[in-house]
Amino acid sequence: MNWMMKVFKISMMLALAWLPLEGRADFNSGTLQKKLNSIKTADHSVIFSRLRDGKTLFESNADTLLSPASATKILTSAVSLSHFGPAFSFKTPIYYTGVLEKNKLRGDLFIKGNGDPFLISEVIWQAAVDLKHLGIKEVTGSVVIDNSLFDDETRDESRLESTQKSSHAYDAPVSAFAINFNTVAVATAPTVKGRPALSEVTPFPLRRVKLSSRTITGLGDDNSQVTLMRKTLPNGGVSLKGGGTIGMNAPIRKIYRSAADPTVASADYFIGFLEKAGIKTGGRTRIGKTPDTAKLLYEISGFEMRRIVQGLNTFSNNFIADMLTKRLGAAFGDETKPDAPGSGMMVSGVKVLTEFLRNDVGINSDFKIFNGSGLSTENRLSARQILAVLNYMESRGELYPDFLASLPANGWDGTLRKRMSKDDNLAGQIHAKSGTLTEPITVASLAGYFRHGKEGWVSFVMISNGREGKSQPGLLDVRQLQDDVLKGIFTN
Repeated sequence: MNWMMKVFKISMMLALAWLPLEGRADFNSGTLQKKLNSIKTADHSVIFSRLRDGKTLFESNADTLLSPASATKILTSAVSLSHFGPAFSFKTPIYYTGVLEKNKLRGDLFIKGNGDPFLISEVIWQAAVDLKHLGIKEVTGSVVIDNSLFDDETRDESRLESTQKSSHAYDAPVSAFAINFNTVAVATAPTVKGRPALSEVTPFPLRRVKLSSRTITGLGDDNSQVTLMRKTLPNGGVSLKGGGTIGMNAPIRKIYRSAADPTVASADYFIGFLEKAGIKTGGRTRIGKTPDTAKLLYEISGFEMRRIVQGLNTFSNNFIADMLTKRLGAAFGDETKPDAPGSGMMVSGVKVLTEFLRNDVGINSDFKIFNGSGLSTENRLSARQILAVLNYMESRGELYPDFLASLPANGWDGTLRKRMSKDDNLAGQIHAKSGTLTEPITVASLAGYFRHGKEGWVSFVMISNGREGKSQPGLLDVRQLQDDVLKGIFTN
């Protein structure tokens, strides 16, 4: 029987070796610090804390102010959930002037933007169908876009540099009424090898979007070689030119580009959806303010705030961040004089973010907040300050479930889908917001929560910045360092 016992013991040892490693996890300060020191061309601000009692498990330069990049969105989403509430949804009213008779609106239709950052095709399609259900079959006047809730600044000052005012979807302009994040999209599908691919503006052609494509169908299943160039047209629309190749077995590739003029884009989208729903228009659009005499016709109900912050954090959507910052300013801020230097709705919203850090979270140390997206390096926060926001949200029992759910999970979704994705013992265990910049310095940040086998739930923040005026560390190297630190905590 001895040999049977030996076989049994060996089998158990082999089985245990394949169990998740969190039960053997530990925080080794010397090992973690050595890993941080391995990249000498970057500054790091790092802290790990046990949630149940706030005990610091490890820290390194935790009070050093660094650029957190998109980890700033942790603050923006926390304030939005706290001030508006998880179940809050924006209502975008539609007014009309003139008269409604015989299924015709003999007058103008006014869409009064309310700063909803998540008016996607699904929502606008339902609104158009509902207008048809109200008996409207034709609008004889103009469709008027009222963006007066916000100021005229479509990008915050940190994004106004020519190098950043780009055609990329993440740099889309901001407006009080915006459809599909103020972007336009092109879907490209393969045909037969050597033949032109099929390319169309999606969900349907827009009046002031001109598309031409030379994308060719090739071999294989790769769709990453499709290109799409954007130029601004004099009428506020865009010219899109597709190119490159797409594999004949590849899935449809959708590429998004920012709108040139957000009012033009939203007007063309809205008219398109009206016409698809069977409501005739003359295609006339203009910018204007809703008159006091206009009558309320309908309200577009947007998604709840919990869904909005999920889109914000999971995909690190800069447009949503800027929209929410301005909307917070409109709802809770004291906007400065319109002609004051640096004034505006963004400044007012940033003040709301700042007051949240001071009054709600209780941070008394210095920091710098210029925007809610973190798309520039101007924001400066320490690891300890961001950790304080994480811990504060965990203490808010009515907010924490939705806040935690908004953070992507490593190896599973969003911006962390490819982070630590091949390690089965770690995939899905870390819920965190990442941040990345490559200019003018390398920035990599990661902040969120995970469950530790020994310490229970842990909140953590890791911020790494290259030094200004010096040779920059490689972004992938810094990311790998942060991943190695986390892996080390689970495997030491």
